[in-house]
Amino acid sequence: MKKIIHLSIALSALVLFSCSEEKKLIRKASSAVEVYDYDKAISYYDQILAKDSNNFYANAGKGVVLSEYVGKYDKAIPYLEKAIKKSPDKTSIKINNDLGKSYHYIGNYPRALYFYAKATKNNNEDNPDYDIFLAKRISDCKYALDHPEVASAEYQSVKNVGSVINTDMPEYGPVYTHGDLIFTSKRKDTPKEKKNGLDRRYFESMYMSAYNNGTFSTPRRFTIPDLGEKSKFRKGGESVVSASADGNTLYIFRGGKLYEANMKDSTNGEHILPKTINFSYLQGHAFVSNDGSILLFTSESEKGRGGTDIYKSVKDNNGKWSDPQLLPYFINTDYNEDAPFLTEDGTLFFASNGLPGYGGYDVYKTHFVNGQWTEPENLGQPINTPGDDIYFALNPNSSKGFYSSSRKGGYGDMDIYHVHYVSNESPNCKSIDPLLVISATQNPASELAYTFSVNIPEQYKNNVRSISWKVNDELIPQTSQEVEYAFNSTNTYKVFSKVIVYCDTCPALVAMCAEKEIIVGQPLLVNNIEPVIEDKEVKKNKIENNTPAGELNNAQLNAIGWNTTPDYFDFGKSEIRGEGKSILDQNINVLKNNRELTVIINGYADSRGPESLNMTLSEKRANSVRQYLIKNGISKRRITGVNAYGESKIENGCTDNVTCSEEQHQENRKVTVKVTNNSKLITSVSIE
Repeated sequence: MKKIIHLSIALSALVLFSCSEEKKLIRKASSAVEVYDYDKAISYYDQILAKDSNNFYANAGKGVVLSEYVGKYDKAIPYLEKAIKKSPDKTSIKINNDLGKSYHYIGNYPRALYFYAKATKNNNEDNPDYDIFLAKRISDCKYALDHPEVASAEYQSVKNVGSVINTDMPEYGPVYTHGDLIFTSKRKDTPKEKKNGLDRRYFESMYMSAYNNGTFSTPRRFTIPDLGEKSKFRKGGESVVSASADGNTLYIFRGGKLYEANMKDSTNGEHILPKTINFSYLQGHAFVSNDGSILLFTSESEKGRGGTDIYKSVKDNNGKWSDPQLLPYFINTDYNEDAPFLTEDGTLFFASNGLPGYGGYDVYKTHFVNGQWTEPENLGQPINTPGDDIYFALNPNSSKGFYSSSRKGGYGDMDIYHVHYVSNESPNCKSIDPLLVISATQNPASELAYTFSVNIPEQYKNNVRSISWKVNDELIPQTSQEVEYAFNSTNTYKVFSKVIVYCDTCPALVAMCAEKEIIVGQPLLVNNIEPVIEDKEVKKNKIENNTPAGELNNAQLNAIGWNTTPDYFDFGKSEIRGEGKSILDQNINVLKNNRELTVIINGYADSRGPESLNMTLSEKRANSVRQYLIKNGISKRRITGVNAYGESKIENGCTDNVTCSEEQHQENRKVTVKVTNNSKLITSVSIE
C-alpha cells in the first residue's frame, strides 16, 4: 500500500503542474491509478498523447504506470525519456528512478546507472518517492557489468514452457510430481472474479497439468481435497509450495501458513504444519529433504535478520519438528531469501534479492560441508536475469527441472520455464567405477618404466572434461588418456585415474574413477577392489552406501544413460505398452555399449484380484520383458534373474481393502530392471 500511495502522490504532482486543457484527463488518470485501474489510466494518457506526443504530463504518467505497476519496462522507456527532458524537481526522482529500473530490466546497465545516479541525489527517507532498494539496484548493475559471462548451453539453458501454461498473468512456483506439473497462477478463475486491490491482479490459485512426452495438457484448477470439478475452491488465494521426494506429500501456502497434504489420497483434506514451523504471521515456502529428516522453510519474523529468511528444522525420533534454526547471516540478508530447494547431495538452492546479483531475485547455491554452509554462489546467466528468478527445482537425480522468471520476452508478469542445470564444479571420487579400467604396459627397455592408459566408455569419449593420474599419493603432471611413468624402485604401487565427464541428464559433472594395483616388473590387475578416499585425513560421521556388491546405483545408471523408469502395465495384462518399449529400447542400447553389464528382472502386480493370479501375472510381465530383451539382441546369459513378487511388495499402501485411485494402483503394476556388473566390481562406499 505504501508503494501505491507514493505513486499517487507522484502522479498528483503532475496534475498540479498542468495548466492546460488536458488537466481533466490527467486528473481522471490519477484517479484511475488510485483504484488500481491501470488500463483505464493508460487510455486517458493516450488521449492526450494522440493530440500532443510530447506532452510532459501524459508521457510521465504513462511511463510511470507502465514501469511501476504493469511491469512493461521496455515499453515505458520512450515515454519516460521524453518526460525527463521537461521534468520539474518534484517529479524528477520518480522518473529518473523508473528510467533506471527500465534500462536495468532490459540489461542496459550503464544507462541504468546513469539514471540511478540522478535519482540518488534526492533519495532520502523524507521524500515520498524514497526507494529503499535503490542502493541495491546500483550494486546489482555493477555486479552485472563485472560478471557478463553466460554459461554454455550444455551447463545451463532455459526455455519457456509455452502458452498452454503461461498467460499474461503471473504463473510461478512449479512443482513436478508423478507426471503432473502443479503451479500457481493469478489468472481469472471464474467469469465473476474481480481483481484484488493490492496488485490489480486476481487472487492466486493452484493449477495442475499432465506432462507427457514434452507436452502439457490444458491446466485444470486444483485444490486439496481434490474432487475434480466438485472441488470447493477457496477465496483469497492459495499456492503450491513443493512436494516430497516420493511425491506423496504436497506442501501448500495459504493465509500466511504452511500446510501438508497426502497425495496418495488427495481427496482428503490438508493438515497445517505445527507451530514450531508456523511460528510467525508469514511462512511462505518449505522443502523437505529426500530422507524426510530436514525441513527448510521461509518466514518473516522478528527472529530473523530482515524480510523473509530461511530456517532449518530437524525431525526427531518421535516425528516432531525441532525449533527452527536461522541459517547463517551470509545466506540470510537484510532483504528477502526464499524458495529453498535441497538436492540429495546436500546442495541448497535458494533465491535472494539481497545477495550480489543481476537484479531482483537471483538463484544461488550453497553446500553443507563439514557441518557448515559454504558461501553462496550466484548461478549466473542465463538462469539469472535482471528480473525476478525464483522457485528453482530440479527433478530427482536429473539436470532437468522448472523455475519461474520475469525475464524479458515472456508472456506476462512471471512465467514458468524449463531449466537445464549442470554444476561445473569438479566432483570427487566416491567409488571405483566398473566401467573404467586401467591398462598397464611394461617398457621392454626398463622394468621400472610403464605406459598406463584408461579406457573410456564409448558414450563418454566425446564428453571428457579432464583426466588426472596419481601413483600412490603423487600426482602425475600428465593429463592425457595415456601416460608414461617411471618408478623409482621395484615395489607394490597403486595407480589411480580420475576422469571427469559431462552428462546432459545429470545435475553435476560425473567423476569416473579407476584404480589398479601392480607389482613393478610384474603387472597384476586388481581392479576396483576398494573405495577411493582422495583426502588423506579420514573423516568422521561417514554415511554408508548400501548398494549391494555388483549392483549399479542411481548415479552410475544416470551416468551411462540408463532410464530407471519402470515399465508399467495395464490392469490384468502382461503385454508391454508403447512407452515401455521406448524405455526398454533406450536401455538395450546401453547394454549393447556396456557388455560387462547384466540384469535382473522383477515383476509386480497391484492388490486387486486373487493373490495366486497376481503372482502368475507378475511372472508373465517379467518374462515379457525378458523375451523383449532377448528378441532385440541381449544374450540370455546376461539376464541373471527373473523374479515374480505378485502383490507382496506394494509400495504406496494400496493393499487389500484400501481405497485407491487407478493412478495409485498403476504404480504397483510394473517391471523393474536391476543392473549389475558381471565382474562384481562395485564395493561399499563411504560418502564424505
